[in-house]
Amino acid sequence: MQKYFQIVLAFIFMVSIVFPTQAEAAETQTSLVNLDHLDFLNEEITIEGKEMLITHIYSEYPNYEWVDDADEGIACVDDVARAAVVYLNHYEQTKKKASLEKAKKALNFVMYMQADDGEFYNFIFDDYSINTDGPTSKKSFDWWAARAMWSIGHGYKVFSETDPAYAKELKESFLLANNALQKKVDEKYEEYNIVNGYKVPAWIGGFDAMSNALLGLSEYYEVQKDPVVKDSMLKLGKGLSEYQFGSYTKYPFGAHLDWDGSPTLWHAWGSGQSMALAKAGNLLNKEEWIESAQQEADQLFTHILVKGMIKEMAPTPTKDEQIAYGVNMLTQAFTELYHATNEKKYAQYAGIAASWYTGNNDANFQMYDPETGRGYDGLNGVTGKVNMNSGAESTIEALMSIQAIQQLPEAMDTFNVKTKERHTSTIHEAETFTTKSGSPVIETPESAWTGDALFSNKIVKLNNGDTIQKEVNIDKQGLYLIYGALEKAPSLGGELKLDLKIDGRKVSSTDVSAANKYLTLVNLNKVNYLSTGKHTITLTAKTPYNETLTLDNVVVQPVNEYAVFEDESNQTVKLERNLVQGKNLIR
Repeated sequence: MQKYFQIVLAFIFMVSIVFPTQAEAAETQTSLVNLDHLDFLNEEITIEGKEMLITHIYSEYPNYEWVDDADEGIACVDDVARAAVVYLNHYEQTKKKASLEKAKKALNFVMYMQADDGEFYNFIFDDYSINTDGPTSKKSFDWWAARAMWSIGHGYKVFSETDPAYAKELKESFLLANNALQKKVDEKYEEYNIVNGYKVPAWIGGFDAMSNALLGLSEYYEVQKDPVVKDSMLKLGKGLSEYQFGSYTKYPFGAHLDWDGSPTLWHAWGSGQSMALAKAGNLLNKEEWIESAQQEADQLFTHILVKGMIKEMAPTPTKDEQIAYGVNMLTQAFTELYHATNEKKYAQYAGIAASWYTGNNDANFQMYDPETGRGYDGLNGVTGKVNMNSGAESTIEALMSIQAIQQLPEAMDTFNVKTKERHTSTIHEAETFTTKSGSPVIETPESAWTGDALFSNKIVKLNNGDTIQKEVNIDKQGLYLIYGALEKAPSLGGELKLDLKIDGRKVSSTDVSAANKYLTLVNLNKVNYLSTGKHTITLTAKTPYNETLTLDNVVVQPVNEYAVFEDESNQTVKLERNLVQGKNLIR
């Protein structure tokens, strides 16, 4: 199958060289976008005399027949709206009328699920009745409504040229949805909540979900300069861009956070804020939005390219549940930044991100099959196990990624790479440290979930004077940063401190007190030079009234991290990151 990718890539490049200016060549050239499995998941139905298309939710190995959810229903706006976007993309790229027709039928279903107030239901049952009561289906302006806006806005843009009468239907539905969005946003617009000391915009709610609405608003506004739509864009863009913290060296490393209840939890799946901000910023000439997207891309996403795909940071990065829905968020953020800035590096980054689909992942498995069009449901980066099921979401998100990068030669140059070498952070669980003095206690939390973050494993509780240490191996000499994943907490005596020594020499004493308790990742030093070989890290708690300091793990991070990637022709690409200088270099 790997050979198939290489043959197809070579043919695409050959055609693009021979016919670089002929748009119709897209119809005849061999493409990595295979809609067969998505087409198979679809079912054409008729409701109230209108032809519609629904996408069945699950498809399981080895036979890949339809599998529906007995409680939720057989299909949902969440999936059908995204399927409509795939078909609209395909029409725009190939001009194939069959994809336009499928997009129309999918959009008919999306509009059918809209309530009179502009909000949306999500699921239908096998008798085509709407699931009005389920927690993932009830009428609201949540994920499914935001995705509906994305698909309808994109549909309006396309059908404005091909079918103005149908575009009028889409326009009415879209503006009704925008009314519901405005009602949601205006209730607390320009109000803020303080969560763990962070200022959080109160008018957004689910920041990840609302990125889909901003994408839909951008698609619509591209062809219809409606001031009310622009107003919605400005309000969403302001909220999404402001809920971002950190830097190259400070957690959460420029991430756009997803949930308003936790400024320290980030997950890859659904985090489309940078994609949406880059697209909307480019359209409205909002340079600060593009810069916000660049911040996350340059600081966090390129770190993920070096370290390998993750599920989330909470604050410890986890690699167990990697899915296409996360990979696509990185891929499309990079492609939209390329369109907004014309900087080649973002196209190259997009190709590297998407190389997860071609086998550049922890399972060394091809997660998108261009011969069948299946996107597989995920992999466990710890065990290397692959979920061979191929449901709607994974297939759709994989297709979106391929559609995005296939238009960019610079992205295709890095699409088929494999990681040959990486020099990046290492994580040392606190329970692997040994006691030097005092009586530190190793505990297994009743639950990994703290209410706003996740412990990575066991924890160590330190009282005043408790000291633990560990010998770590440094494989390359250079400057290093040391972080502690720990609970910041109130202190009766004014400050909770964690002292750091390296090889017996005191490096720092870091205040880790806060107004309320929360788990995060804290810088414990500025920078320290470490030679190749063994070094001893020693940590001592300083708690004035013998309060408890809870430590989860310690991260050793090289200031200069890098990864080397190699393509099928044995050509290498090196991505280097200097965290102190705040610079990335790909060459």
